Amino acid sequence: MERNRWETALRCLEIAVHPGTSDEEVLAAIRGFRRTAGGTPLAEIAGSTPAHLLSRLDQLNRSNLALRRKIEEIDADRAAALRELQESALRAQEIGEELHAAEHRADIAQQRLAEFQGAYGRISGGLRGENDDLRRALDEARRNMAQPIHEPVRPFQSALDAALQRPDSPPPTAPRAPAFGRPWTA
Repeated sequence: MERNRWETALRCLEIAVHPGTSDEEVLAAIRGFRRTAGGTPLAEIAGSTPAHLLSRLDQLNRSNLALRRKIEEIDADRAAALRELQESALRAQEIGEELHAAEHRADIAQQRLAEFQGAYGRISGGLRGENDDLRRALDEARRNMAQPIHEPVRPFQSALDAALQRPDSPPPTAPRAPAFGRPWTA
């Protein structure tokens, strides 16, 4: 029975140092070893084969440490990936805000464009009307220029003479030259 007890204690120890054992299982296995061994040193429990068990124990400890290092590396990689994800989420939020602001500016620009197009339509409509009026006036002037004038145009002197002539007065004569040589008296 003593041998069976020692084998159980060693089995608890082997479970405690196995790399696949969780922390809770390690603690439970160590407690099991202490209860089973009852304070007996490991050298006494191992008996004639402590070197074999110690080498196995060292091998399991090294495997356990290697696995713990891998877990730490994975945790560090996971934390770095989480930081990158958080930074990406923050950048996405900033881009979303910039996009919202750009959409707002685009809406304002579209409103201004619509106002400009309305003003342009009103101005171009007015210009079209004025242009049509000018074309009609030009066409009328061309028609008037093409028609012969019925009244001959008289020179200015003959028009002036006719205006100055009274129906009962004789035709005007050449003006007299002023008399020079007589002094002026008042």
